[in-house]
Amino acid sequence: MSEGPGQGPDTVPPAGSGEDGSGRVRPDLRVVGRHGDDPDRSAAGEVSGGGDWPPDAAGSTGAAGLAADGLTSDGAAAPPHGPPGAGIFSLEGRPAPGLYVAAWLLAVVGIGLFVVAGAAASSASASNPVGPAGVALFFGAFTVLTVSLASAAGYQVLARADRRADRYRGPSPLILLGIVIFGVTVVVGLLSAAGLIAPESQSIGALVDVALTTLAYLAAIWLFVVRTHALDWPAMGWPAGWRIPPGRFAGDLMSGVAMMVPTYFVTILVGGVIASLLGAQLPGVLPAPRTPIDTVATVLAAVVIAPIGEESFFRGLALTAWWRDLGLRSALLRATVFFAIVHILNVTASNAGDGLRMAALQFIVILPVGYVLGWLFSQRGIVASIAGHMTFNGISVVLLLTAATIQR
Repeated sequence: MSEGPGQGPDTVPPAGSGEDGSGRVRPDLRVVGRHGDDPDRSAAGEVSGGGDWPPDAAGSTGAAGLAADGLTSDGAAAPPHGPPGAGIFSLEGRPAPGLYVAAWLLAVVGIGLFVVAGAAASSASASNPVGPAGVALFFGAFTVLTVSLASAAGYQVLARADRRADRYRGPSPLILLGIVIFGVTVVVGLLSAAGLIAPESQSIGALVDVALTTLAYLAAIWLFVVRTHALDWPAMGWPAGWRIPPGRFAGDLMSGVAMMVPTYFVTILVGGVIASLLGAQLPGVLPAPRTPIDTVATVLAAVVIAPIGEESFFRGLALTAWWRDLGLRSALLRATVFFAIVHILNVTASNAGDGLRMAALQFIVILPVGYVLGWLFSQRGIVASIAGHMTFNGISVVLLLTAATIQR
């Protein structure tokens, strides 16, 4: 990626151009967008360290290599030599040892509660169902694990504060995903237990779940990434000032649609061949709508809300974070696999063999989708990737509605 004059990876903007109002320079020091068609923003430079948005910040030493001065590629001191993982349980040199210990202890407690709850559930039967105590154990396990991961995320923010300005300084996207999954599980369980979400329609239930998950994605990004100044929204592909020129907006929309329409049909064709070889079928993600309200709920969940949440997290956060540390190629591959793995978590089957085949098929089908969405994001930003995601899901919903209509 090209860099503007005087805007190398380590360039710090002049006073007032990259500060947060308290005199502290934000860590995301780079140009955060392509503003060729926006003279105001182009003139200002939106300097945060490099030319086009987002720049390739892997550096000349490589993502995990050591520079000649004995520093790692993120600007921190090189770790001591020793067996892999030797320093995991050491508190030496840690900026917040208490937080680090709390995260590990809570993780052990949460896993222990989960094991006990799982043992109780495995011994349950129709005549002896899981009682309130067993349900409480599950809720307790998910709650403790959520707090554990939140502590780990907070620790990583402190531990990575000394990284070079062009590196990602926030918590791992994997930790934030765990916070989202466990946190949403707790919230949905509590709301269901209180009788606040017990819809008779599966489509409305899916809408509630997708909406809560999207809110959790955005909340996790805001709390652990934006508020800690690890990244701001423009650095994650969103238009600066939440404004985008109409021409640019139209171009992003058309790019997303143009890329994802052929991607969808190629994916379906290849997926059909692989499905026949594996003797499996893709799991049904969305329930078939039965009423007009179900149809509206399905469209909102799959075509509008889910793409915004998933693109904000998997492209805006995860891809950007890994791009800064690894470079585009490695980050794009990692984000693609990450996206595909997450989409097999909801695979359910009657036996392990069918489950493995369905998971393999789902993984293979989602891989090219995630790659194309990541490529769109890297070229044009998050508006284009959201448009592409909406297009892909929109085609799926249209086919689902058509099949439901034919079956009536």
